[in-house]
Amino acid sequence: MLAEIVARKVIPELLSQSKFLVGDGEPHPDESNIARLSALILGPDNAEALEHIYHLRERGISLDHLHLELLEPTALRLGELWDTDAIDFVAVTNGVARLQRIVHHFAELDHIPPYDDKRRALIMVAPGEDHSFGNQIVQRFMRAAGWDVMIMPGGNIQQVVDLVSREWLAVVGFSISGETHIERLTQTVEAIRKRSFNPHIGVMIGGAMVLDRPELVARIGADGTAINAAAAVVLAKKLLAQALIAARLSSS
Repeated sequence: MLAEIVARKVIPELLSQSKFLVGDGEPHPDESNIARLSALILGPDNAEALEHIYHLRERGISLDHLHLELLEPTALRLGELWDTDAIDFVAVTNGVARLQRIVHHFAELDHIPPYDDKRRALIMVAPGEDHSFGNQIVQRFMRAAGWDVMIMPGGNIQQVVDLVSREWLAVVGFSISGETHIERLTQTVEAIRKRSFNPHIGVMIGGAMVLDRPELVARIGADGTAINAAAAVVLAKKLLAQALIAARLSSS
């Protein structure tokens, strides 16, 4: 009878609880979690979304996995819904703002004043490249999410480095589309790391070429990429959180 109970009840329950596990043996969010959070984020309040994430945390999913495999994909899905006119710009920006608050909550940014003054970013095309419509969309989403966004049309390496050396910026974001500009952008990122007023500045890159070749993130020396503008906002928030936490640790 005991064996039958184990076979019929205990083992299926254990298997249902292990649906988050993947090949590395660690629990990860899955597609159903992304779909669920996307629906909750567009709902009437944020409480259920937080409860959903707490539930996943109790399953043992790390904060890194939550950021990379749940929050950013959820923002990506919201952006896709906007692209297809399934939701309007107000809905997607409200949803992204809620995702930002979730990042804020789990990174314990309330303990790092003044937080809001640090939401500053430079968003531009890679030095040497021309105007990018996608870059403008990222700027629009960032501003709608409460970021102070600087732009530098036609900026060269020296102009970028001069700006980040005198202004505290949380993030610098570049869009790149041309093979010939990879080396120049790599040099720009290296110079930013050396001269930045914020020693923990985050760098993100985007564009169709990066989507096709994600290895460019590491090659150029960036911290990450986002598939669309909504996901870029959540990535920027994560990079800001990492910068503030690193600054707090280095000063303690």
